[in-house]
Amino acid sequence: MRSPVLSNPHTHTQFCDASSSAEEMVLSAIAHGFHTLGFSSHSYYPPDTDWCLSKEGIPLYIDEVHRLQALYSARIKIRLGLELDYYSLGHMDLSPYEYLIGSVHDYLDPVSGKLYTYDYTVDLFKEMLDEAFHGDPILLAKTYYRDLVRLMQEQKPLILGHFDLITKFNETLHLFSLSNPVYRSLSSEALLACCESGCTVVEVNTGGIIRGYKKTPYPDPYYLKLLLEHHIPVMLSSDCHEASAIAGGFDQMASLLAEIGFKSVLELGPDNLLIETPLGS
Repeated sequence: MRSPVLSNPHTHTQFCDASSSAEEMVLSAIAHGFHTLGFSSHSYYPPDTDWCLSKEGIPLYIDEVHRLQALYSARIKIRLGLELDYYSLGHMDLSPYEYLIGSVHDYLDPVSGKLYTYDYTVDLFKEMLDEAFHGDPILLAKTYYRDLVRLMQEQKPLILGHFDLITKFNETLHLFSLSNPVYRSLSSEALLACCESGCTVVEVNTGGIIRGYKKTPYPDPYYLKLLLEHHIPVMLSSDCHEASAIAGGFDQMASLLAEIGFKSVLELGPDNLLIETPLGS
């Protein structure tokens, strides 16, 4: 199925960890026929500045998006968003942003003070599992989902970002099986808690597929069925870090969502912030 979605809410640039500039992303979106593009740089937080906005970069990011909004206003609607991380709470003024994507990427061990990242490399993930969680993947999952729920409850971002990010390396490590009743229960409860008290919409994120880590999106189709059952809306997101991937995986995900039973998705609109778009047949 050809995706009817002509918008991407989850777009990174050279202001954080992407290879493309903001303007390159805009031009790619226009070439794909998009009516709307949302930028969502990784939020600044002091423990980790390697791949997120720097403190000095925040106003530069905002100014550049505003410049592009004015320059391309006749061709595309550009929205200023932010991917808000759990550890950014209290370190950023959130008022300039039109919407937030709530995500958890890191774990700060309160005992050792060491900062670990859930989604950087297989080796670093395994190091975190062994050192911070004593080799127990269920303990790691409980901690990750606890922090994600807290973020949703405290900030109520519009979009829930890559819900089951901790499965990024699962096709290599085989740690999290949905057939495991403990993992299935804690992850499902966390997803519903995020939606009941926090976010408005859950992104169906193709980033792991685009970059060759996964064959399925975040969240796994198991959770997509759960979202449908509970009438929770979803939206497509490429989580792109290079301009050529602005709509990566959208056709595949539109087909998957239609097969599961979704009749429509939400997307960023040129007038209203969110619009409903039918998936078609």
